Amino acid sequence: WLQPFDTFARARLPMPDAARDVTAALICATGAAATFAVAKLAPWIASASARAFAGLKPWQLVTALAYGVNVLAVSVPGRIDGEMQRRAQAEARAAKAKDENAKEKTHAIPLDSEYRSLFTPAGWAFAIWGAIYAGEFALVAHALASASGGGASEAATRAVAPSWALACAFQALWCAAFRPWAKAPRHFWVSSALLVAEAVALGSAHRALRAAASAASKAWYWTTHVPLSMHFGWISCAALVNLNSHVAKMCAPDTQLATAFLSAFGAGGLGAAVTLTTGDPVYALVIAWALTAVASDGGKRTTETLADVPLKALTKAARWGARAALASVVVSQMPAFAA
Repeated sequence: WLQPFDTFARARLPMPDAARDVTAALICATGAAATFAVAKLAPWIASASARAFAGLKPWQLVTALAYGVNVLAVSVPGRIDGEMQRRAQAEARAAKAKDENAKEKTHAIPLDSEYRSLFTPAGWAFAIWGAIYAGEFALVAHALASASGGGASEAATRAVAPSWALACAFQALWCAAFRPWAKAPRHFWVSSALLVAEAVALGSAHRALRAAASAASKAWYWTTHVPLSMHFGWISCAALVNLNSHVAKMCAPDTQLATAFLSAFGAGGLGAAVTLTTGDPVYALVIAWALTAVASDGGKRTTETLADVPLKALTKAARWGARAALASVVVSQMPAFAA
């Protein structure tokens, strides 16, 4: 269903501005409709007494369908990040060919890309998606295998289902928005807004997780709590990366630098705040992973006008943000160690 967005790109024809405006409006309207629908249907989705369909309760069906839609949307080629990955790999191979002794370093976003900002994680950081999707597959399997009256674990998964479904809807819409048709600043903001909305939805799911964490089983913790917390942490940082790309396309270098510093310290502070207030170490660990990757990348661009000093300072800021997140993990787990 995403293929029509690539029709003009495949034909190498310019997409009319009116068509871009309509597409952006449709995506935003779909996101608003999904939010309204989930808010209205949430009690029914999470109900333990609602009538089953094909032997599945609404929360089980919605959990499985949301995951399927998410995976399907992500698998459709043609997104901007797919093209950036191919270019970055070619860039790394070319650099290696020039200097056989040089270490091949693949950037997530090519050094000369218009989407590259000062707040960009190194390519290796995106390997976390494999763990997230594998964990969420286990989440769906656990939900489908849950018998009626499954106790605290079932109640927790039921409570999470509406927010989880909304987060998957926003991610599918992001897959439609993060494409060449929306590369202009007047449309590029849509993908950033969708990631922020997804982070909010995952934050709502995370609150539901924490409310039931103490009574749920260990199996539920590893198959449901951990992957959703990882997803929440990663999307929180992905939203900042997307925002910084938007700023890089629109603003002067001093604004880009200020946004990158605020993102580094803000992500570290957010990771520490969530972990210290909830006692969940997973979120801050993912934030630390992302900020370490930002520090590893270095923010250098082929068209860079900034000197090395501010770039090195930004690298240090990302490292300190990661350390703050890791410190919060240690502090949050001290009561458990004391017990």
